[in-house]
Amino acid sequence: MTISVDYLINGAGMVGAAAGLALAQQGYRVLLVDNAEAPKKAERWDIRISSVNDHHWHWLSQLGVADCIDKDRVLPYTTLSVASINGTRADFDAKEVNRDQLGVMVENNALQRALWRCLNHCETAQIRANDAISEIDLANHKAVLAGGASVQFNRLLGCDGAHSQVARAAGIGYRGWDYGQTCELVNVITEQPIPSATWEVFKPGGPFALLPLGCNEACLINYRPSNTHHTTDLKQLFEPFIGAFDTYASGQFPLQRKHALRYCVGPVVLMGDAAHSIHPLAGQGVNLGFADIRCFIEQQGDSQRYERQRRKANAKMMRAMDMIHWHFEDANPLKQRMVAASLKLAQRSVIKQAIIKQAMGMS
Repeated sequence: MTISVDYLINGAGMVGAAAGLALAQQGYRVLLVDNAEAPKKAERWDIRISSVNDHHWHWLSQLGVADCIDKDRVLPYTTLSVASINGTRADFDAKEVNRDQLGVMVENNALQRALWRCLNHCETAQIRANDAISEIDLANHKAVLAGGASVQFNRLLGCDGAHSQVARAAGIGYRGWDYGQTCELVNVITEQPIPSATWEVFKPGGPFALLPLGCNEACLINYRPSNTHHTTDLKQLFEPFIGAFDTYASGQFPLQRKHALRYCVGPVVLMGDAAHSIHPLAGQGVNLGFADIRCFIEQQGDSQRYERQRRKANAKMMRAMDMIHWHFEDANPLKQRMVAASLKLAQRSVIKQAIIKQAMGMS
Protein backbone atom coordinates (compact mmCIF):
# COMPACT_ATOMS: atom_id res chain seq x y z
CA MET A 1 0.00 0.00 0.00
CA THR A 2 1.31 3.46 -0.94
CA ILE A 3 0.11 6.61 0.80
CA SER A 4 0.57 9.94 -1.00
CA VAL A 5 0.83 13.06 1.16
CA ASP A 6 2.00 16.64 0.99
CA TYR A 7 3.79 16.37 4.34
CA LEU A 8 5.24 13.34 6.09
CA ILE A 9 6.10 14.32 9.67
CA ASN A 10 8.45 12.19 11.73
CA GLY A 11 7.55 12.74 15.38
CA ALA A 12 4.10 13.65 16.69
CA GLY A 13 5.06 15.30 19.95
CA MET A 14 4.12 18.88 20.71
CA VAL A 15 5.96 20.48 17.78
CA GLY A 16 5.29 17.72 15.24
CA ALA A 17 1.61 17.49 16.13
CA ALA A 18 1.19 21.28 16.10
CA ALA A 19 2.87 21.46 12.68
CA GLY A 20 0.63 18.69 11.38
CA LEU A 21 -2.50 20.35 12.71
CA ALA A 22 -1.64 23.78 11.32
CA LEU A 23 -0.83 22.34 7.88
CA ALA A 24 -3.89 20.06 7.81
CA GLN A 25 -6.16 22.98 8.64
CA GLN A 26 -4.78 24.70 5.55
CA GLY A 27 -5.91 21.73 3.46
CA TYR A 28 -2.61 19.88 3.09
CA ARG A 29 -2.52 16.08 3.26
CA VAL A 30 -0.49 15.20 6.34
CA LEU A 31 0.78 11.91 7.75
CA LEU A 32 2.39 11.89 11.18
CA VAL A 33 4.46 8.93 12.35
CA ASP A 34 5.29 8.35 16.00
CA ASN A 35 6.75 5.35 17.79
CA ALA A 36 4.30 5.62 20.70
CA GLU A 37 0.65 6.08 21.51
CA ALA A 38 -0.72 9.36 22.84
CA PRO A 39 0.25 9.50 26.53
CA LYS A 40 -2.48 8.56 28.99
CA LYS A 41 -3.64 11.04 31.60
CA ALA A 42 -2.19 10.38 35.05
CA GLU A 43 -3.72 11.29 38.40
CA ARG A 44 -1.36 14.24 38.80
CA TRP A 45 0.85 16.43 36.61
CA ASP A 46 3.66 14.70 34.76
CA ILE A 47 7.17 16.01 35.42
CA ARG A 48 7.55 17.28 31.82
CA ILE A 49 6.05 20.76 31.78
CA SER A 50 6.38 23.67 29.36
CA SER A 51 5.91 27.39 29.75
CA VAL A 52 4.07 28.46 26.59
CA ASN A 53 4.09 32.20 26.04
CA ASP A 54 0.82 34.04 25.50
CA HIS A 55 1.44 34.68 21.79
CA HIS A 56 1.83 30.99 21.00
CA TRP A 57 -0.96 29.93 23.38
CA HIS A 58 -3.33 32.23 21.51
CA TRP A 59 -2.23 30.58 18.24
CA LEU A 60 -2.72 27.09 19.67
CA SER A 61 -6.15 28.14 20.90
CA GLN A 62 -7.05 29.28 17.38
CA LEU A 63 -6.09 25.81 16.18
CA GLY A 64 -8.64 24.39 18.63
CA VAL A 65 -6.29 23.13 21.32
CA ALA A 66 -7.83 25.10 24.20
CA ASP A 67 -11.16 23.37 23.58
CA CYS A 68 -9.58 19.89 23.60
CA ILE A 69 -7.06 20.07 26.41
CA ASP A 70 -7.55 18.78 29.95
CA LYS A 71 -8.24 22.00 31.82
CA ASP A 72 -6.57 20.77 35.02
CA ARG A 73 -3.26 20.49 33.16
CA VAL A 74 -3.09 24.16 32.15
CA LEU A 75 -2.41 27.09 34.45
CA PRO A 76 -2.10 30.74 33.34
CA TYR A 77 0.68 32.68 35.04
CA THR A 78 0.71 36.44 35.44
CA THR A 79 4.13 37.40 36.79
CA LEU A 80 7.75 36.32 36.67
CA SER A 81 10.69 37.31 38.83
CA VAL A 82 14.46 36.97 38.51
CA ALA A 83 16.93 37.35 41.38
CA SER A 84 20.71 37.49 41.12
CA ILE A 85 23.30 35.82 43.34
CA ASN A 86 23.64 39.03 45.39
CA GLY A 87 19.86 39.42 45.80
CA THR A 88 19.09 42.07 43.18
CA ARG A 89 15.60 41.34 41.87
CA ALA A 90 13.50 42.22 38.85
CA ASP A 91 9.74 41.59 38.64
CA PHE A 92 7.59 41.53 35.52
CA ASP A 93 3.77 41.55 35.49
CA ALA A 94 1.38 41.13 32.56
CA LYS A 95 -0.70 44.02 33.91
CA GLU A 96 2.15 46.38 33.04
CA VAL A 97 1.37 45.84 29.34
CA ASN A 98 -2.41 45.64 29.91
CA ARG A 99 -2.59 41.86 29.50
CA ASP A 100 -4.19 39.21 31.70
CA GLN A 101 -1.35 36.67 31.54
CA LEU A 102 2.23 36.18 30.39
CA GLY A 103 1.47 32.66 29.23
CA VAL A 104 0.49 29.26 30.56
CA MET A 105 2.14 26.34 32.26
CA VAL A 106 1.04 23.22 30.44
CA GLU A 107 1.79 19.54 30.88
CA ASN A 108 3.57 18.28 27.76
CA ASN A 109 1.53 15.08 27.70
CA ALA A 110 -1.73 17.03 27.97
CA LEU A 111 -0.77 19.33 25.11
CA GLN A 112 0.18 16.36 22.93
CA ARG A 113 -3.12 14.61 23.75
CA ALA A 114 -5.07 17.75 22.84
CA LEU A 115 -3.22 18.15 19.55
CA TRP A 116 -3.90 14.51 18.66
CA ARG A 117 -7.58 14.97 19.48
CA CYS A 118 -7.70 17.93 17.10
CA LEU A 119 -5.82 15.99 14.42
CA ASN A 120 -8.30 13.13 14.67
CA HIS A 121 -11.01 15.58 13.56
CA CYS A 122 -9.04 16.70 10.49
CA GLU A 123 -10.04 14.89 7.31
CA THR A 124 -6.64 15.53 5.69
CA ALA A 125 -4.52 14.35 8.65
CA GLN A 126 -3.59 10.86 9.75
CA ILE A 127 -1.50 9.66 12.70
CA ARG A 128 0.40 6.37 12.57
CA ALA A 129 1.07 5.62 16.25
CA ASN A 130 3.35 2.77 17.35
CA ASP A 131 5.07 2.97 13.97
CA ALA A 132 8.36 4.32 12.65
CA ILE A 133 10.11 5.24 9.43
CA SER A 134 12.42 2.36 8.51
CA GLU A 135 13.69 3.62 5.13
CA ILE A 136 14.04 7.10 3.63
CA ASP A 137 14.69 7.77 -0.06
CA LEU A 138 15.06 11.54 -0.32
CA ALA A 139 15.91 11.53 -4.03
CA ASN A 140 12.54 9.99 -4.87
CA HIS A 141 10.59 11.52 -1.97
CA LYS A 142 9.68 8.09 -0.61
CA ALA A 143 9.69 6.43 2.79
CA VAL A 144 8.83 2.97 4.10
CA LEU A 145 7.27 2.54 7.53
CA ALA A 146 8.10 -0.29 9.91
CA GLY A 147 4.47 -1.35 9.67
CA GLY A 148 4.92 -2.00 5.95
CA ALA A 149 3.26 1.04 4.35
CA SER A 150 5.05 3.05 1.66
CA VAL A 151 4.72 6.83 1.69
CA GLN A 152 5.18 9.25 -1.21
CA PHE A 153 5.72 12.77 0.13
CA ASN A 154 6.42 16.28 -1.11
CA ARG A 155 8.06 17.41 2.13
CA LEU A 156 9.54 15.46 5.05
CA LEU A 157 9.44 17.35 8.36
CA GLY A 158 11.90 16.30 11.04
CA CYS A 159 10.15 17.00 14.33
CA ASP A 160 11.84 14.02 15.94
CA GLY A 161 13.97 15.59 18.64
CA ALA A 162 17.63 16.23 19.33
CA HIS A 163 18.71 12.87 17.87
CA SER A 164 16.75 13.37 14.67
CA GLN A 165 16.53 10.43 12.29
CA VAL A 166 15.48 12.81 9.52
CA ALA A 167 18.54 15.04 10.05
CA ARG A 168 20.81 11.98 9.81
CA ALA A 169 19.11 10.84 6.60
CA ALA A 170 19.67 14.31 5.10
CA GLY A 171 23.31 14.42 6.23
CA ILE A 172 22.71 17.46 8.43
CA GLY A 173 25.32 18.00 11.13
CA TYR A 174 25.20 19.99 14.36
CA ARG A 175 27.36 22.42 16.30
CA GLY A 176 27.10 22.45 20.07
CA TRP A 177 28.41 21.38 23.45
CA ASP A 178 27.45 20.07 26.88
CA TYR A 179 26.74 22.74 29.48
CA GLY A 180 28.13 20.55 32.24
CA GLN A 181 24.86 20.94 34.14
CA THR A 182 22.06 18.63 35.19
CA CYS A 183 18.47 19.83 35.56
CA GLU A 184 16.67 18.34 38.57
CA LEU A 185 12.86 18.55 38.67
CA VAL A 186 10.26 17.61 41.28
CA ASN A 187 6.50 18.12 41.34
CA VAL A 188 5.24 18.93 44.80
CA ILE A 189 2.17 19.57 46.93
CA THR A 190 2.65 22.56 49.23
CA GLU A 191 1.06 23.40 52.56
CA GLN A 192 0.97 27.10 51.67
CA PRO A 193 -0.88 28.49 48.63
CA ILE A 194 1.22 29.14 45.52
CA PRO A 195 0.55 32.38 43.57
CA SER A 196 0.29 32.25 39.76
CA ALA A 197 3.86 33.50 39.43
CA THR A 198 7.04 31.87 38.19
CA TRP A 199 10.42 32.83 39.59
CA GLU A 200 14.12 32.04 39.27
CA VAL A 201 16.94 32.64 41.73
CA PHE A 202 20.54 32.41 40.58
CA LYS A 203 23.29 30.80 42.61
CA PRO A 204 26.84 29.67 41.79
CA GLY A 205 26.64 26.50 39.67
CA GLY A 206 23.12 27.14 38.40
CA PRO A 207 19.76 28.70 39.33
CA PHE A 208 16.71 27.22 41.00
CA ALA A 209 13.16 28.04 39.95
CA LEU A 210 9.46 27.44 40.53
CA LEU A 211 6.70 26.83 38.00
CA PRO A 212 3.19 27.15 39.49
CA LEU A 213 0.83 24.27 38.70
CA GLY A 214 -2.12 25.05 40.96
CA CYS A 215 -3.14 26.62 44.25
CA ASN A 216 -1.00 24.20 46.27
CA GLU A 217 1.01 22.56 43.52
CA ALA A 218 4.28 23.43 41.79
CA CYS A 219 7.21 22.13 39.79
CA LEU A 220 10.54 22.90 41.45
CA ILE A 221 13.65 23.05 39.27
CA ASN A 222 17.31 23.11 40.23
CA TYR A 223 20.36 23.29 37.98
CA ARG A 224 23.55 21.77 39.38
CA PRO A 225 26.99 20.93 37.99
CA SER A 226 26.95 17.47 36.38
CA ASN A 227 30.19 16.52 38.10
CA THR A 228 28.35 16.64 41.43
CA HIS A 229 27.24 13.03 41.85
CA HIS A 230 24.62 13.58 44.52
CA THR A 231 21.13 15.04 44.30
CA THR A 232 20.39 18.38 45.89
CA ASP A 233 18.49 18.71 49.17
CA LEU A 234 15.57 20.52 47.56
CA LYS A 235 13.72 20.94 50.84
CA GLN A 236 16.64 22.91 52.26
CA LEU A 237 16.80 24.94 49.05
CA PHE A 238 13.10 25.70 48.54
CA GLU A 239 11.37 25.61 51.94
CA PRO A 240 12.59 29.11 52.92
CA PHE A 241 10.67 30.38 49.88
CA ILE A 242 7.50 28.23 49.79
CA GLY A 243 7.29 26.42 53.14
CA ALA A 244 6.86 22.68 53.63
CA PHE A 245 6.02 20.41 50.70
CA ASP A 246 5.69 16.76 49.68
CA THR A 247 7.11 15.39 46.43
CA TYR A 248 5.06 13.16 44.12
CA ALA A 249 7.18 13.05 40.94
CA SER A 250 10.83 13.64 40.08
CA GLY A 251 13.29 13.48 37.22
CA GLN A 252 16.57 14.86 35.90
CA PHE A 253 18.36 15.31 32.59
CA PRO A 254 21.70 16.69 31.33
CA LEU A 255 21.78 20.00 29.46
CA GLN A 256 23.15 20.37 25.95
CA ARG A 257 23.32 23.05 23.31
CA LYS A 258 22.87 21.88 19.72
CA HIS A 259 22.19 23.85 16.55
CA ALA A 260 21.71 22.25 13.15
CA LEU A 261 24.10 23.50 10.47
CA ARG A 262 21.18 23.43 8.03
CA TYR A 263 17.43 23.45 8.61
CA CYS A 264 16.47 22.45 5.07
CA VAL A 265 18.01 20.03 2.56
CA GLY A 266 15.99 19.01 -0.50
CA PRO A 267 12.53 17.96 0.74
CA VAL A 268 13.67 17.88 4.40
CA VAL A 269 12.70 20.59 6.89
CA LEU A 270 13.81 20.47 10.55
CA MET A 271 11.74 22.02 13.34
CA GLY A 272 11.89 22.19 17.12
CA ASP A 273 14.56 20.22 18.97
CA ALA A 274 15.57 18.52 15.72
CA ALA A 275 16.88 21.93 14.64
CA HIS A 276 17.95 23.44 17.97
CA SER A 277 18.37 22.47 21.62
CA ILE A 278 18.65 25.40 24.00
CA HIS A 279 19.39 25.92 27.69
CA PRO A 280 15.97 25.72 29.41
CA LEU A 281 16.58 28.39 32.04
CA ALA A 282 14.18 30.85 30.36
CA GLY A 283 11.64 28.24 29.20
CA GLN A 284 12.10 29.06 25.51
CA GLY A 285 12.47 25.53 24.10
CA VAL A 286 8.98 24.67 22.85
CA ASN A 287 8.24 28.33 22.09
CA LEU A 288 11.07 28.33 19.55
CA GLY A 289 9.57 25.19 18.01
CA PHE A 290 6.15 26.82 17.67
CA ALA A 291 7.84 29.88 16.15
CA ASP A 292 9.47 27.56 13.59
CA ILE A 293 6.07 26.23 12.52
CA ARG A 294 4.49 29.66 12.27
CA CYS A 295 7.38 31.05 10.24
CA PHE A 296 7.27 28.10 7.82
CA ILE A 297 3.55 28.63 7.25
CA GLU A 298 3.89 32.41 6.97
CA GLN A 299 6.60 31.89 4.35
CA GLN A 300 4.24 29.53 2.51
CA GLY A 301 6.71 26.68 2.68
CA ASP A 302 9.62 28.64 1.21
CA SER A 303 12.54 26.66 2.68
CA GLN A 304 15.21 29.29 2.08
CA ARG A 305 13.28 32.10 3.72
CA TYR A 306 12.29 29.81 6.60
CA GLU A 307 15.86 28.70 7.23
CA ARG A 308 17.28 32.20 6.96
CA GLN A 309 14.77 33.71 9.39
CA ARG A 310 14.64 30.92 11.94
CA ARG A 311 18.35 30.12 12.10
CA LYS A 312 19.05 33.79 12.77
CA ALA A 313 16.31 34.14 15.40
CA ASN A 314 17.17 30.87 17.15
CA ALA A 315 20.90 31.63 17.16
CA LYS A 316 20.17 35.02 18.73
CA MET A 317 18.10 33.40 21.48
CA MET A 318 20.75 30.73 22.09
CA ARG A 319 23.44 33.41 22.48
CA ALA A 320 21.23 35.28 24.94
CA MET A 321 20.73 32.11 27.02
CA ASP A 322 24.49 31.47 26.95
CA MET A 323 25.17 35.01 28.17
CA ILE A 324 22.74 34.55 31.07
CA HIS A 325 24.18 31.12 31.85
CA TRP A 326 27.81 32.22 31.89
CA HIS A 327 27.37 35.59 33.66
CA PHE A 328 24.41 35.23 36.03
CA GLU A 329 25.80 32.01 37.57
CA ASP A 330 29.32 33.34 38.08
CA ALA A 331 30.05 34.67 41.58
CA ASN A 332 32.83 36.93 40.27
CA PRO A 333 32.17 40.34 41.95
CA LEU A 334 32.65 42.30 38.73
CA LYS A 335 30.20 40.10 36.83
CA GLN A 336 27.69 40.32 39.66
CA ARG A 337 27.87 44.12 39.66
CA MET A 338 27.12 44.00 35.93
CA VAL A 339 24.21 41.60 36.53
CA ALA A 340 22.80 43.83 39.29
CA ALA A 341 23.05 46.88 37.03
CA SER A 342 21.27 45.06 34.19
CA LEU A 343 18.42 43.92 36.48
CA LYS A 344 18.00 47.45 37.82
CA LEU A 345 17.98 48.79 34.27
CA ALA A 346 15.34 46.20 33.37
CA GLN A 347 12.99 47.75 35.92
CA ARG A 348 12.79 51.05 34.04
CA SER A 349 9.37 51.47 32.49
CA VAL A 350 10.09 51.41 28.76
CA ILE A 351 12.72 48.66 29.01
CA LYS A 352 10.53 46.67 31.37
CA GLN A 353 7.57 46.75 29.02
CA ALA A 354 9.80 45.64 26.14
CA ILE A 355 11.08 42.68 28.20
CA ILE A 356 7.54 41.68 29.16
CA LYS A 357 6.42 41.79 25.56
CA GLN A 358 9.43 39.68 24.57
CA ALA A 359 8.54 37.15 27.29
CA MET A 360 4.99 36.98 25.96
CA GLY A 361 6.23 36.49 22.40
CA MET A 362 4.74 39.79 21.27
CA SER A 363 7.92 41.25 19.71
